[in-house]
Amino acid sequence: MQKRRLGRTNLQVTQVGFGAFPIRDVNRKSALRVIRRAYELGVNYYDTARAYGDSEEMIGDALKDVIDECIIATKTHQRTKLAAAKAGIEQSLRKLGTDKLDIVQLHGIDNDKRLEKALGPEGSLSALKEARSEGRIDFIGMSGHVPRILIKAIKTGEFDMILVPLNILTREASEELIPLAKELDVGVVVMKPFGGIDFSFVQRDAKTGLDKRFFRRYFGNGIEAIARGSLRFILAHDISTVVPGLTTVKQVDAAVEVGGEFDGLTKGERERYKIGELPREPFCRECGLCLPCPAGLRIPFILRLDKYHTEYGVDDWSKGQYNGLRIKINGCTRCGECELKCPHKLPIIDMLQGAEIRLGT
Repeated sequence: MQKRRLGRTNLQVTQVGFGAFPIRDVNRKSALRVIRRAYELGVNYYDTARAYGDSEEMIGDALKDVIDECIIATKTHQRTKLAAAKAGIEQSLRKLGTDKLDIVQLHGIDNDKRLEKALGPEGSLSALKEARSEGRIDFIGMSGHVPRILIKAIKTGEFDMILVPLNILTREASEELIPLAKELDVGVVVMKPFGGIDFSFVQRDAKTGLDKRFFRRYFGNGIEAIARGSLRFILAHDISTVVPGLTTVKQVDAAVEVGGEFDGLTKGERERYKIGELPREPFCRECGLCLPCPAGLRIPFILRLDKYHTEYGVDDWSKGQYNGLRIKINGCTRCGECELKCPHKLPIIDMLQGAEIRLGT
């Protein structure tokens, strides 16, 4: 499979890696076979975490004789407990069966408070830096879902790579985060390539209820076509690797095929995917700085639903999610606090009123 450089780590990673979050839900024998199949087909980047059940242990077992040939990226979910973070690193080393971790990431840093705690004197970053100085880990990264927070983090110079969502519905990382990461030589790994939907088992995702029909306009009919197109969409961006969650040998084979052949989009794909094109202004980047709303409105979530509805045609699901909210837009007092706090100076009140018309019917 083709490889790309992971920023200043200088690690050469396969452009499709292995996301090991869902493998925890697969029986052990099958899980080991799936992980080993990925290795046999050339995958060298494996993303896991202490919080992913027995994911680390299964990766360690499946790759125990070749672990030194692989790049293992795990995570610590600790924020402020320095001792606990250090203990977590030791647990990861034991579970993976190695004496050194390639990458350890601060896990799920999605708001300013979490970032501040993790970067503080007794925060988990200190544990990672200490482990690096002791030769226990090579590189430090961060995972998160909010580009604004990841931008703030990589500007500190402390992080060698980041793990961020990017997919046909969630493009915000391409606006500022990915270009800045390139400028700072920080590696970018992409998670949630299918929008957080499980493409493996059902036509309608059991957890979110989000129907896959709207993907067809971009990628064609059938789960395999959608998964294939989703990966190609991501690989057209200036990122290092994408880590789809893989739970079957068939999925591994399909993902590796995409990673092995991708060297650019076709003309038709470029016209459909519109790489680098963001939703029409004004649109919410979901930075969260407008919160808390005095009336209790979940402003970024509501505006995300409206974006899905207006930009991508996700109709029934968006309306269902909105109408299930306890506090709807009619609870807005028009106090204007959200607009004062918005760094993009969005007309949030008017945007919410428009969303009510579109989603509340």
